[in-house]
Amino acid sequence: MQAHNFDVDILIPSSQQKVKINKESISVNQSTIACADVKAIKYGVSLIGGKKNPDRKEYHIGIQSIHDVEISIDFKSDKVQELLAEDHTYYYIMSGLWQYVKKQLINQFIDALNQKDSFQIGEAIITHEGILMSYKTWFLRKVKTTLVPWSDIKYFLKKGILNIKSTENSRQKIQLSLHNDWNAVVLNTLLHYLWQEKRKEKLAKGQSI
Repeated sequence: MQAHNFDVDILIPSSQQKVKINKESISVNQSTIACADVKAIKYGVSLIGGKKNPDRKEYHIGIQSIHDVEISIDFKSDKVQELLAEDHTYYYIMSGLWQYVKKQLINQFIDALNQKDSFQIGEAIITHEGILMSYKTWFLRKVKTTLVPWSDIKYFLKKGILNIKSTENSRQKIQLSLHNDWNAVVLNTLLHYLWQEKRKEKLAKGQSI
């Protein structure tokens, strides 16, 4: 069986951006980042205009390198129906980004957890034991940071926002925008992975996943 080709090579009509993605690099016009050097991504589709009658769609994909070089892929549609030509363009680009970049980032974070190393995404500091969250106390409104164990965490997506909360203390919570916060999209996928096959329970016991 022939392997699927995830390479991307397209000129986006609305933005005149020439986008190329393969296992080696990501290029947008004259800017290039090696896939091995990508440290963060963000992406999303927004409806612009009134809530009941939006007038256009905007598509955004951001890539950031370990050298803090950033590449943006931005385009729009003046229509808001589903499965527009621009939607197909977005999914085409995302298939390459998923295969050559997002998988790599998820594996890096899994390796870090297995090594009992912590890492930060937005306001969330993720460890093998759980997530460090900052919150204001009732008394004097002081800011405290506490480790919320995996057994006490729930998460859900709502309108492009990743919500991570303690099930025991409603003040212990974090909100990350998939569109705006670097690697929030990666954390969302990572959490989904941890919630399967009791992986978060294994991490809490110090086991590899």
